[in-house]
Amino acid sequence: MRKRLACVAVVVSVTLSLFHLYTGYFGVFVALMQRAFHLMLAMVLVFLVFPASKKHADHPLVIVLDVLCALGSVACLGYIMLNYDYIVNRIGLASPVSAGEFVLGMGMFAFILEALRRTTGWPLMIVTLCTLLYTWAGAYLPGIFAHRGWSWSHMVAYMYLDQEAIFGIPLGVSATYAALFILFGAFLMATGVGDFFNDVASALTGKTRGGPAKIAVVSSAMFGTVSGSPVGDVYASGVFTIPLMKSLGYRPHFAGAVEATASTGGALMPPVMGAIAFLMADITGIPYASIALAAAIPALLYYFSVGMMVHFEACRYDLKGLSPDRVPPLRQSLRDSHLLIPLVGLVAVLGMGYTTFRAAFIAILLAVAVSFFRARTRLTWRSGFAALDQAGRDMVLIATATAAAGIIAGSVALTGLGLRFTSLVLSFGKVSLILPLILTMFACLVLGMGVPGAVAYLIAATLAVPALVELGVQPMAAHLFAVYYAVLSNVTPPVAMAAYAGASIAEAPMMRTGVTATKLALTGFVIPFMFVYGPALLLRGEPVEVFWAVVTATLGVIALAAGLEGWLLVLATWPERAILVGAAFALIKPGLATDALGLAGFVLVYALQWMRFKGK
Repeated sequence: MRKRLACVAVVVSVTLSLFHLYTGYFGVFVALMQRAFHLMLAMVLVFLVFPASKKHADHPLVIVLDVLCALGSVACLGYIMLNYDYIVNRIGLASPVSAGEFVLGMGMFAFILEALRRTTGWPLMIVTLCTLLYTWAGAYLPGIFAHRGWSWSHMVAYMYLDQEAIFGIPLGVSATYAALFILFGAFLMATGVGDFFNDVASALTGKTRGGPAKIAVVSSAMFGTVSGSPVGDVYASGVFTIPLMKSLGYRPHFAGAVEATASTGGALMPPVMGAIAFLMADITGIPYASIALAAAIPALLYYFSVGMMVHFEACRYDLKGLSPDRVPPLRQSLRDSHLLIPLVGLVAVLGMGYTTFRAAFIAILLAVAVSFFRARTRLTWRSGFAALDQAGRDMVLIATATAAAGIIAGSVALTGLGLRFTSLVLSFGKVSLILPLILTMFACLVLGMGVPGAVAYLIAATLAVPALVELGVQPMAAHLFAVYYAVLSNVTPPVAMAAYAGASIAEAPMMRTGVTATKLALTGFVIPFMFVYGPALLLRGEPVEVFWAVVTATLGVIALAAGLEGWLLVLATWPERAILVGAAFALIKPGLATDALGLAGFVLVYALQWMRFKGK
């Protein structure tokens, strides 16, 4: 029976992919229909692919439960589609909720919670459940958390029978841009672009000191431009890079941490950036192309910092690169460079003014077309079908997570929690901007633990970002600030999903891997403060300002990496490490005085190390 369900799941996943290809060419349906149909197929796929109990997946009762949940999801979402005219003409909370609608609405809540448990795990499921309970129990809560409280009927009316919560902007992004970019990534990976990335990264960095770790950094950066999924990137490239690092002397926890940190940056790397950039574009009204352009320099700084940390670690422990016979020649690695044409085409089409939605569809066509340039990259009907199947399955996580994000956003709107949080942040802002920024940073890190970055960002964008904007932070900087910490929660213990994925491949202690990954990503924790205080890093300002900001930030990154790893040219003393870290933060803060102080500290340590280096 389970095998039959697996066959049905393939049909559903391919149908989901074909639906999005169809709407990518002919245009999307009206918002509610597009979102409801997308979520319906995704929910059915959840219950067919993820059994209620993995341990007893073939037990008849488990199979019956899975089928009933799938059929229940169809009923709940089918009602929305079959009664479209009635739904869109309802007068919000003023319209009564029938007994049948109440049952369907409560069922929808239950199915979303169960889908979250099966796909993302307990953290997001618990957050969503607590959100629903908080919306209902507000009248019984004390102090700042109290609100009028809403009945379950009102919650069904607002969150299920309206377009402001479950069927709101987050699910809309999943049902349009995100779905097409997932398809784009699936087709690109089916052409063998993953092997191409690994080969190029090996050719560029494999022979250098600590080469395998640098391969992980470079290949994960390239992987990230396609997928934007930290955990997915760890499993995609980590199975190659982590054993390679271990074979040349890297400690297991460090090898897992390098891959996790590098893969996490994929969600920050344009042009794809997961679904977050599309969410940000819809929320802010800023064009997606502008967001991707502004995010480029910070993302490159992030990867440069990880690369420097890896380099200094290799220097400190005298770790060698790969032997020449294990490194493919660069010319040979570049023979499949035609696979990059879809990525270049995507950027070019966006630059021509096409919508993101249309650009993603054109990029998919390019990925299929260029695969025929060489026999070994050519898509066959089997690999094409497999890409459609994989893409449909990959849509499940973002669809269920954004449905949950819609519930959370609906709760924030009903309870007024956003205004309360904004007031709290503004009260701290009377003292200094640094306190609201730190509060927002911790809020995003906590909200993002075990939760997809897009969901964590959405919550932060609803709660904290408006306060930062009101305090004078530029909207682009404020939203990217939240994006960074939502994403970096993937390497922040105690729930560091990307770090734990790396630890599982490396067979290393999970907590130690998570702590090491946080250390490697430390510059990423600082970069958002850099572009809040110096928007030139987001290309806001004159060319000279941008150039100087990039130069000082780059030196700051080198200084911080050297201070943390204890190596610049030779082993650093503790006073030198302290000066380097201090110089890094001085260079990070904009201003001539701080730049001069930071440069002086960096030059001093460099000179001291140079004398010891030459004396060897």
